[in-house]
Amino acid sequence: MVRLTEEQWRAFAAVRLRALRDTLGAQDRQYRSEEAFTAAQWRRRLRAHTQFAAVLDDRMVGLIGVQRESADSAYLYSLWLEPSARRRGLAHELVTAAVDWARDERMRTVTLRVEEDNDVALGVYQDLGFTMDATVTAGNPDEVTMRLNVG
Repeated sequence: MVRLTEEQWRAFAAVRLRALRDTLGAQDRQYRSEEAFTAAQWRRRLRAHTQFAAVLDDRMVGLIGVQRESADSAYLYSLWLEPSARRRGLAHELVTAAVDWARDERMRTVTLRVEEDNDVALGVYQDLGFTMDATVTAGNPDEVTMRLNVG
């Protein structure tokens, strides 16, 4: 796993756009918006949010983002792997890298939202100790919120 820096904005942009195209499609509003980002916007995103990339054969094949949600809470988002890189344990490694970052930053909890029918992702999160958090309503009715205490 690699923690991305501002200097890696081009590679980050390429993987992020592949992820959006794969999950949402090239006509999606989010994809079209990010496709038009400038170098400054990509760099700003890497400054504002910590991004980890999975690398396979010297090529970035997956991402996860993590950001400080509050003084003691982090939020994980946008876990994605290229189809050819799936089922190799890389999702587990990406989530672990993000959770380790949260611990290093002295966070107490990590939260995320996931589609309730995404059994593969739910399995990864549950294997790492995340549990359903019924006290938080996800913005999308098809999503559930999960929480992990880390500190």
